[in-house]
Amino acid sequence: MKKHLFCFLTIALFCLPGAGCDEIEITPDLFAGPRTEERLYPHHRSYITEGETQTVELTLVTYNVANLGHGGSDRTDNVVKFIQGTGADYVGLNEIDSCNQRHNVYQLKVLAESLGEWNYHFGKAFDFAGGGYGNGAMCNKPLLDAYTIPIPQGSGHEPRSVAVIETEDIVFCATHLDFGPPGEPSYEQAVYINEWFKAHYDGYDKPVIICGDFNTDPGTDTINEMDRCWTRLSLPKLSWPTTEANMCLDYVFCYNGAVPVEVVENSRPTGIINFLQTSDHYPVRVKIKFEKTVDKKPRL
Repeated sequence: MKKHLFCFLTIALFCLPGAGCDEIEITPDLFAGPRTEERLYPHHRSYITEGETQTVELTLVTYNVANLGHGGSDRTDNVVKFIQGTGADYVGLNEIDSCNQRHNVYQLKVLAESLGEWNYHFGKAFDFAGGGYGNGAMCNKPLLDAYTIPIPQGSGHEPRSVAVIETEDIVFCATHLDFGPPGEPSYEQAVYINEWFKAHYDGYDKPVIICGDFNTDPGTDTINEMDRCWTRLSLPKLSWPTTEANMCLDYVFCYNGAVPVEVVENSRPTGIINFLQTSDHYPVRVKIKFEKTVDKKPRL
């Protein structure tokens, strides 16, 4: 009896309309491919909260680092120096190699250790040259959860991924959508992201952030789709190419179905390193603040 009651309540819960995102018609082909996450920690779900509130301020950075090899030489030191110079608490990285023939090291691990034992999660998008290629999410806080959301290839060139980490303060995600004509295939992948987060994070009790290289400008179908379910925290800064930036491809968003945040500062950092020599993208930095309830009691 208890088992049947639990199943009924679970189905009823997931049938409730979400608060963060309107419904959209999805074709079956869009969801072809893997739907499960590679989870490293037991999933850390929401709480019933009691206690006082405190203001939390965090600095978030997103940076497509061009596999740390832009210009033909290793650029790890440049990226480490940049992250340290920004005062970042959370960093999302795109185009990360992992133990492949191009870079036979675990690049994200090397970066994290160089920063002083930061915590990290590599979200492989696909196999590449005998190893992996994908996104990295890093922070200077203890992790409660870390996993990868695979994004199907759809009509695009490559499958993609979302690297997810969670701390006591926020859920932080890094992604890199496919390239192609405006509206496809990155639009299909944006729809997939919206439906996934709607199913898993509507009503969550902490901010949910996603950042990365979305490979298209504001005003396209892809960014309009993201704007449907997320609040854009980053200003439309021209971030690509570093030789003469003329496109805004890199963004930071906050999910509308979870706790909102206030933007304190928004910038495309300058002067810390030679960005032209480090990557073909400029990074984007956003400082946020929000109210957090302390003295939490776990749900029984």
